[in-house]
Order: sequence, then structure tokens, then C-alpha cells
Amino acid sequence: MKHQTLRLAASCLTILTWIVMVVGIAISFIIGIGSATAIAKISFLLGGFVVTAIIGLMLLITAKLIHLLIEIEEDLSQIAENIKQEK
Repeated sequence: MKHQTLRLAASCLTILTWIVMVVGIAISFIIGIGSATAIAKISFLLGGFVVTAIIGLMLLITAKLIHLLIEIEEDLSQIAENIKQEK
């Protein structure tokens, strides 16, 4: 199987995404609950959730992009092989 390392990297990125999401949400709760005022609590909670979501989406998009590029390369290799067989 070609590109085994890239597939492993994409899988690790997907796992890392879920870890980052869980840790980010937990930290947002901890910091938000520990804040002094209600506005600070809401700000830290919402801000932490937004930042966690953005970072999680970026990691997930990167993993999906790696999978997509692997699939494109495999399809192009198959097309090139079919063209060589027709000649």
C-alpha cells in the first residue's frame, strides 16, 4: 500500500483533533467557572469554545485534505495506468 505514512499521519491528526476538542472544552469550563465576574465567565466560556472549535476544525480539515490528496493521487495513477494499457 502506497502512502501508508500519510494515512497514519492523517489518522493521528484526527485523533489529535478530538483530544484538542475535549481538552479545550474542559479548560474553557475550568477557566470560565473560576472567573470572578459573570461577564468574565461568559467571555472565557464562549471565547474558549470558539477558539477550540476553530483549532479543531483546522486540524480536521488538514486530516481530510491529506486523505483527499491521497485519493486523488491514487485515481490519477489508475488513470495513467489505464491509458498505458490502451496503447
